[in-house]
Amino acid sequence: MTKIKKIQKLNFQNLIQVSALLKNIKHFIFYGTLLGLIREKNIIPGDDDIDIMVNIKDKNKVLKIMMQNKTFKFNKKVSNKYFAQFIKKKNNISSFIDFYFFTQNFKKNFIIERHNWLAHINDGNFALHFPNNMIFPIRKHKEFKSLSIPNKPKSLLKFLYGKSWRLPLKKNTEYRVEIKNNKPIIIKRSFIGSITRLIKAEINKTYKKT
Repeated sequence: MTKIKKIQKLNFQNLIQVSALLKNIKHFIFYGTLLGLIREKNIIPGDDDIDIMVNIKDKNKVLKIMMQNKTFKFNKKVSNKYFAQFIKKKNNISSFIDFYFFTQNFKKNFIIERHNWLAHINDGNFALHFPNNMIFPIRKHKEFKSLSIPNKPKSLLKFLYGKSWRLPLKKNTEYRVEIKNNKPIIIKRSFIGSITRLIKAEINKTYKKT
């Protein structure tokens, strides 16, 4: 089994395990994990994390449950008020569980997610606003019945990744993200731009190892 397949398998195991741990807390799969589950019925190959969305009012409950489980280690370095990450190491492979904590204003018709791809949590211009009717009521995936997903997953994925969300693209190399009017805009890179980003990413990996 290749390393990519091993990480994919580990991430799916994490998804099942964490969903069971949070069975009494409302949560739902989001971002790349939702994309993989709907588009490919699996974790996207190459992803090293799973993405879960939770109401910020339940943040302390989530952190307590996760910290009580010795399988996961809290990554304090990257966590903030609206985001928390846990690391799981197994057979020399690291995988990550990313929690995004949204806020909700009942006078508005959307939820607010401040961390997203850009992590400018203190600037409201970079927050994402997701229409309530795309999110609620949260429901179970038809095939993976232990997993919770947003109400309208395909509409949500189109909102997140554009009309071509069914077309696989490599994050950071084949596209970049901008946020305008609190909505994500996916900008595809040119072929040369993709190659340049790929080379930079490989250089950064080599630099970190030295």
